[in-house]
Amino acid sequence: MKRILNSMGVMLGILLFSHLNVQAQKISIEYGKTEIGENENFQITLKITNDRLKEYSGFPDIEGFRKGRPSSSSETRVINGKVSTSQSIIQYYSPSKQGTFKVPSFSIKVNGKDISTSGTTIKVGPPVERQVQDPFAAFWGGNSGYRQNRQPQEFIEVKDDAFFAINTDKRKVFKGEGFTMDVSFYVATSNRADLEFYQLPEQLNKILKDIKPANCWEENHTIETINAEYVKIGDKHYRQFKIYESTFYPFNDQDIDIPKAGLKMVKFKEAKQKSFFGMNKKEDFKMYYSSPKKIEVLDLPENPTFVDVNVGNYRLEENYTGGTTNLETGKGFTYRFTIKGEGNINAISEPRVKETEAFLFYPPAVVQNVNRANGKVYGSKVYEYYVEPLEPGEYKLKDFISWQFFNTRTKQYETLTSDFEFKVTGESLKNQEISNRDFGDFYDRIDDENNSLSATVDSPWIRIIINGSILLLFGGTIFLVFKQVRVDKFKK
Repeated sequence: MKRILNSMGVMLGILLFSHLNVQAQKISIEYGKTEIGENENFQITLKITNDRLKEYSGFPDIEGFRKGRPSSSSETRVINGKVSTSQSIIQYYSPSKQGTFKVPSFSIKVNGKDISTSGTTIKVGPPVERQVQDPFAAFWGGNSGYRQNRQPQEFIEVKDDAFFAINTDKRKVFKGEGFTMDVSFYVATSNRADLEFYQLPEQLNKILKDIKPANCWEENHTIETINAEYVKIGDKHYRQFKIYESTFYPFNDQDIDIPKAGLKMVKFKEAKQKSFFGMNKKEDFKMYYSSPKKIEVLDLPENPTFVDVNVGNYRLEENYTGGTTNLETGKGFTYRFTIKGEGNINAISEPRVKETEAFLFYPPAVVQNVNRANGKVYGSKVYEYYVEPLEPGEYKLKDFISWQFFNTRTKQYETLTSDFEFKVTGESLKNQEISNRDFGDFYDRIDDENNSLSATVDSPWIRIIINGSILLLFGGTIFLVFKQVRVDKFKK
């Protein structure tokens, strides 16, 4: 019986709630006070009525203000059978200085729907005196009155332990040898000052315009997110925030000068007397400057074999299809000449293939792979040849294909050559290879054409016209010359 009564009670509650009049859904964006003191906060409120806030895209940044942490609140009311719920997200903004600031129109995506609002203007004046009611005044020995005048908050400088630097991993390189440059901000682990980046994309673009060398090939390491890396400089520990990194390869032997650059950071002042409620820090700015650097670029040693060679630290990996070193004339195979290592992979040139009657090397297919990690650029370049044996005999492939480079570790020229040796059997195809080339219909008609010399002009009337034209031109030239002579005499 109790179970039946309980079930009826639950069903009755469901029916009763289902007959309540639920209000319509509404989403709005509201501004707080637009005239505030320098020690007050401006606020934007996102309010959703009669619905649950599942997700939202975030509040905008306002120039001249520091965005604080948002707060939230919710409320449910049942009045005369009508149920209404509301949920609010309040975003606070603290001004960094006095003045008039514009908030442009913006939109926030709420539960998958874009909610837009028009902009407004905020006026920030001098700090205001706040009259507060302090229920603990008597307890803490303050005045027994409820109204007290609070003086404007005073802020003080906090000494920072940080610096801005442009680093290079080498001070001296050969022409074509890479050096890696990074732009970083360092903060000591013992630092007490509160620091933040300020308009970093705009500042970085300006810095790179000034410091990037123009006579180099660049391989950008593409930093997506700025994370702290713990490093030790001397006896001190720092957090390094690397904001840019690239490897550069000089095209010539001109030295590279990297000028000093500046980075503007947000540096907060702290309140002299901190409170649980009020403003405990104030936004300020500080410029940090790097030191200039110079990269000495050396010319490559004299190389009698080649004029231009690749520079780096490379090795050869090779393979071929077929699985046997015994070949037959006319039956081709695929040979891969893979250059791997550290250096400017994009600049790797094609191996040198010697013309020979023993093999026919067709133009290669090229596959390139470039990796950038830990301040280095490395990868591979694959040259895939289709090779056709033409002449029987025993051959070493190194006699036909090779690749030379300047090794930056040994500081010497080195040549990568093949270790493969092949034995070719069958009939000679070197003459057949020539005959198989199709030179087109032009050469096919040579035997049918007359090779005797003949005049290009056969008609007597054409000869008369050409000769007459020549005489007229000659006569006209003589007339103009005599006429000019008479004019000159008349002037005298």
